[in-house]
Amino acid sequence: MRLLRAAIELFAEKGYERTTAAEIGIRAGFSRNMVRDRYGSKEALLQSLFDSFGEHLLPIGRRERTGDGLNHVLSQLDDLAYSIRNEPEAMRAMIVLSFETPGPLGKFAPWLEDLIAGYQRELAEHLALGQLDGSVRRDLDPVREAEVFVSYAIGLCFRSALLREAYDFPGEVDAWRLRLEDHLRSTP
Repeated sequence: MRLLRAAIELFAEKGYERTTAAEIGIRAGFSRNMVRDRYGSKEALLQSLFDSFGEHLLPIGRRERTGDGLNHVLSQLDDLAYSIRNEPEAMRAMIVLSFETPGPLGKFAPWLEDLIAGYQRELAEHLALGQLDGSVRRDLDPVREAEVFVSYAIGLCFRSALLREAYDFPGEVDAWRLRLEDHLRSTP
């Protein structure tokens, strides 16, 4: 676990390419060869880290939803804000690593593509449910709104990675939630 925590810290700070296996071992309080001894390679450690994201970080966003369709959509943003506030280093590492998938981490691109597509499908379903239950405006296209939602989220993630501490990521998600609720809510 110490190796994964050290990897999260370093990947959040420097990304995958600029982090060495030796640095991870040393940051964790072990020898510089510990990553190789324990995982075989930095890439194998990264695979374990992505598995860890899937098991521990992402289920927060997969909890059972209650309420109407609009509540389902907004609770997904609440889950994102919760993860950002409670696991900031892990979220930052996941974001930084995600932006490396078009290049050096191409092997992980299908995992990320599946994650994004599943999230987008789920959002479209929640929006359609909201239209059926009357909580979401009927003049919206749920598929298109889900695409815009995901694109905006990716933009916020990029800005958080680029601007680091100068960017109030949780505050921006909270502000987005208010705007989104106003935009989506059906008026009687």
